[in-house]
Amino acid sequence: MRGGTASPPSPLQAEAEHQLAELRGADGPLRLRRAWPRGPGHLLLEYVEPGGDPVPGQWFADPARLAEVAAGTAAAGAGAGPGQATAVAERGVLLQRGGADRRLAALGAVVDDETATLVVHRPERRAVVRRRRRSGTTYVKVWRPGRAPAQVPALPVPTPAVLAADADAGVVELAELPGRSLHDLLGDAGVPDADVSRAFAAAGAAAAALHGAPVPPSTPAHDVEAEAGVVARWLGHALDHGALPAGSRAQADAQLQRVRAMLADPATAGPGVLVHRDLHDKQVLVTPAGDAGMLDLDTLARGEAALDVANLLVHLELRALQGHCPRSRAEGAAAAFVEAYRPARAVTARLGAFAAASRVRLACVYAFRPAEAGVVSALLEGPQALLAV
Repeated sequence: MRGGTASPPSPLQAEAEHQLAELRGADGPLRLRRAWPRGPGHLLLEYVEPGGDPVPGQWFADPARLAEVAAGTAAAGAGAGPGQATAVAERGVLLQRGGADRRLAALGAVVDDETATLVVHRPERRAVVRRRRRSGTTYVKVWRPGRAPAQVPALPVPTPAVLAADADAGVVELAELPGRSLHDLLGDAGVPDADVSRAFAAAGAAAAALHGAPVPPSTPAHDVEAEAGVVARWLGHALDHGALPAGSRAQADAQLQRVRAMLADPATAGPGVLVHRDLHDKQVLVTPAGDAGMLDLDTLARGEAALDVANLLVHLELRALQGHCPRSRAEGAAAAFVEAYRPARAVTARLGAFAAASRVRLACVYAFRPAEAGVVSALLEGPQALLAV
């Protein structure tokens, strides 16, 4: 409470569907799909309209902060594009339609294009816009001015080609990478299991090639302390916002302590290689010819190969838990990936530790997605029979 005004409830603690009929008219309520924590009193939000279009936003526990950011967003967007900033004070929510953003200065102009579709917008952090033109589909990524990451070095796996870049504006346009994502293939009942396994085998070979590539001198390090720190931060956010089920909070903390102990074991630590750091089934696209390419390499780092391998395998556990695919299909995909990757003993020795870290982190990430609450407890229970790593 500040200045005698009560703090609005967190969207995670309110009803799943916020009745914002006064903003949407006859189109119906907005559904909260996911949130990204920025601090104890601040969330980035993604609502979904009845037709499926995303509506980005922010939640503030402090009404004065909401008013300040709403005014700044409206002022920044004046004349810069079709963006609209709408504060819903009783909810503590700022809705940011059409690329309205006081920090992502270029976003309004990028969205103000008949070929453009906003794919994702994390307010004041980053956004991705898809452009469908006669010449082909491209993706424009927008960061704060001067905050765009360095271009990805040449790699032994296909990556999206950079078509244009303006580092000062924080804008990079990328060519579309050919192929279908592992996630799409996994969930498509019309694709035979054998074809899904072949795609995951191609992904395993691509991951091995990435890990075998030279590590550029400027690549940041991501050691075990950094990985444990990421997990601890996500758990802290989940606890701060009351996102975890009451019965899972002590279990999550116990799992974090287990993760710290496992990662810290010097006897099993592997060498540092070039790692993706966020390798999962939505980040790998495979063509009909069997070529596997990777997306979102902004997080490239020097770290242990087991981090990437475990993260992808735990995502397969997650997809089975979500009902995205049959468990048998996920098992076959996991086996094909590992067989093609051919992990060295140093990698297999660390899979259990990094898999445990991935489970706790993903449990906390999905705790901020109301529709996915059912997978949180299952992830915190530990290894699934699917992979048992």
